Amino acid sequence: MLMLAALLIGASSPVDRLPRARFEEPSRGAQPADKTAVALDVRTEGRATRDEGATRLLGEVRRGLEAIDDVELVPADHARRIIWIVAGATPGSAAASVIVTERYDRETLMVLGIEDDDMAERMMALQIVVDHQIFTGRDPAALARRIVAAINDGIFAKLRTLKPKP
Repeated sequence: MLMLAALLIGASSPVDRLPRARFEEPSRGAQPADKTAVALDVRTEGRATRDEGATRLLGEVRRGLEAIDDVELVPADHARRIIWIVAGATPGSAAASVIVTERYDRETLMVLGIEDDDMAERMMALQIVVDHQIFTGRDPAALARRIVAAINDGIFAKLRTLKPKP
């Protein structure tokens, strides 16, 4: 009987047999999450370029996006997603239309059944609108904060829930 008690005391519990990773915090050397590459384009309503207000809005939105850990601003030709902002041209007002677009990738087109290379090339050149919102604010800084918060809590939050491709 004593031997049985000693055996039971010395035996490992079911928890000890489970992989340790379930109970330990991730190591400090863990790989960071992939960053979402996005391009940013800001223009003034009715103009091919941006005025002073749109330039200030661009700077504020850029700083806000750069502060998000898993977002990386890249040139448009390196981005699958582009944030297009058209700032209002009325002096003294802060308003903007924000459109987020995305390009198809080859894997998505294959799933959709588009295997023809010429058709795939044409479709990958297109931008598909995935979000459109209109914002107003007291000034460009307040407007930029609202824009960045909406994109971070909207499109970027949805992207974070997607499983990365192997």
